[in-house]
Amino acid sequence: MISTILPNGYFGPLEKMQIGLSVDDQLACLNLVARFEWCFDSRDFDALGEMLTEDFVLDHVWGYREGRDAAIALLREKLPINDGLRHASLNPTVHAEDDGTATALSYLLGVLVGEDGDGPQRPIIAGEGLRVDRFRKDGGLWRMSACTVDQMWVHSSFPIPDAERAHYRLDAASRPRI
Repeated sequence: MISTILPNGYFGPLEKMQIGLSVDDQLACLNLVARFEWCFDSRDFDALGEMLTEDFVLDHVWGYREGRDAAIALLREKLPINDGLRHASLNPTVHAEDDGTATALSYLLGVLVGEDGDGPQRPIIAGEGLRVDRFRKDGGLWRMSACTVDQMWVHSSFPIPDAERAHYRLDAASRPRI
């Protein structure tokens, strides 16, 4: 059974959730969550790099990377297994942290689209997981400072080894940093 591990501040007092960030701040952060997936799916890594802090941390089922350039290099490396996939962050919410930063939570959904005469009928849900994004103001703009993808379930027809499939299901705290 997969559990959902949420950041400590997520279930804080409702008053704090509603007044901790302005509506403009919330929208800016939520826009970054969606833009991350649009940039990745369209392979626009220059646009993706603009929205990340220089010290951005990616803690993904594919690996752990510190620094914007290292994170983008990992994403580029994984492009071949993402052919035909569209990524969406669903049910996004954002809340303020005590240190002036913000955190967003969403479900990550990968949908395999397009024609494939040899494989399963498409579209299919290729995988899903929990996504936690962190933001801070940098140069007057909200930028993403960290992204964690947790507990990724991957459809049995997706061509990865079983050991890798099991690794994807781990939460970030249980995953070895590769």
